[in-house]
Amino acid sequence: MRRLEVEPGRRAALVDAFVGEFVGSATWAATLAVLEGAFPGSGMAVTLSRRADELWGAMVELDRRAPGLGVPAWVDHAGMVLDLSAHTGRARPDVRQGRASRPYPGAFVIDTLDPLRYHRPVGGPVAPGEGTLAAPRAEDEDSGVVIVASLAAAGTRVLDSAELWRYAGRVVTETLHEPGRAETRARARRTLRALRRAVVVDPDLRLALCLGVDEARVPRCLLALTVRDETPRFVRA
Repeated sequence: MRRLEVEPGRRAALVDAFVGEFVGSATWAATLAVLEGAFPGSGMAVTLSRRADELWGAMVELDRRAPGLGVPAWVDHAGMVLDLSAHTGRARPDVRQGRASRPYPGAFVIDTLDPLRYHRPVGGPVAPGEGTLAAPRAEDEDSGVVIVASLAAAGTRVLDSAELWRYAGRVVTETLHEPGRAETRARARRTLRALRRAVVVDPDLRLALCLGVDEARVPRCLLALTVRDETPRFVRA
């Protein structure tokens, strides 16, 4: 795949705007709840409780010469691109077994790996079956999903922003839609139309990728979180 160069100043502005909107959002709160469970003992709560300007100062820029995500990665016109060649042989989880919950208004969590692990009674997602998961409204300004999954399950060797957003959409659809129930198909469609942000957490790769779509529905993966030696580290595109 040909690498597309991006003007550094424009990319930095895009990242700055994304972080400013993302931190403090319902999706950010749901991400914090999931990451605390995914990476216990890493000081995640302290790291993620920082303000946007503090996080910006703690970020490092993705450098292909010294990859910081644990997998080969680079930047194209829409953000981060990952080469998962070494991991595509991993068994694909059955996302239809995923469970969804809504820990905060405007954001929900889908776990395709261990549907009970991240549903905590206090400070995070509610247990499966508690309450009703209503689809977000299309007019919601802050609607997001946090997905616990294997990135290799996206089914492509090179994973860019568009492929990652399509994968997130597939997980949402296969989780919320129940064959034979037309109302669940409509709910999945409404949810997809309303989504503005998506975070995919891969506990095995110790990696979380943060995406957002603009008004034209163009997805961009501009921020990642990696945990190495139990230390969380932010990497920007």
